[in-house]
Amino acid sequence: MSGTDSFKNLYKKMDATSKTRFHASRRLRLHAKLSTYTVVILSLVLILVSLMQAYDLGANIKRKEVVLLQVFASIAVLVYSLLIEKNDFSNRSEKMYSCASKLGELKQEAHPNKTATDFDQKKYDECWKGYHDVLKLYETHSNNDFRGDYLRAKLEMREDYVMDRLERVTMSAKVWGSYALNFVTYPMVAAVLILALYWVWVGFAPPSAGTEISTQSPQKQSISSDR
Repeated sequence: MSGTDSFKNLYKKMDATSKTRFHASRRLRLHAKLSTYTVVILSLVLILVSLMQAYDLGANIKRKEVVLLQVFASIAVLVYSLLIEKNDFSNRSEKMYSCASKLGELKQEAHPNKTATDFDQKKYDECWKGYHDVLKLYETHSNNDFRGDYLRAKLEMREDYVMDRLERVTMSAKVWGSYALNFVTYPMVAAVLILALYWVWVGFAPPSAGTEISTQSPQKQSISSDR
């Protein structure tokens, strides 16, 4: 491998890592927002159910299962808050953004040497050392999260990763699939909350006997009246 190719490969690594970290920063920032909203909405639902109990609102508000739902939701708020604190999405997002920014600066320094005809070994060593020093300062991706962000970065680097239309569509599907799995908990929590509130307010009871009788055909009603 020639010196120029070595610089091109180093620049390619910097570019891919920088874009990957930028995408990771945005993803983690979105996690931080959605996690906060989830805790707030769970807390508001608990307050709403308590008010419904106070004013005797809802078809099933007096059932014992409502108390069970309140206890479970309270525990869920506590557990969710602990998970948010443990994952530390906001802080990790800032670190990923800082890492991507520093790699962006290194890219600017390395870019002129990418197309230079004369290979500068000293400059290459400086860029290589700077690249690895930046990576040592910040945490790496987890295996599950890294894949989606990295594939997304590859899709943006059209010059370095040449793909036909089918390959791009397949990779895009993988990206959206990994992101969907990464954020699946939020729509699941929302669906459970909606179903729980609907059950408390309206219920899932089958039609009453009176309703069944009223929906009978006139012939059946006349026969029953003759008897």
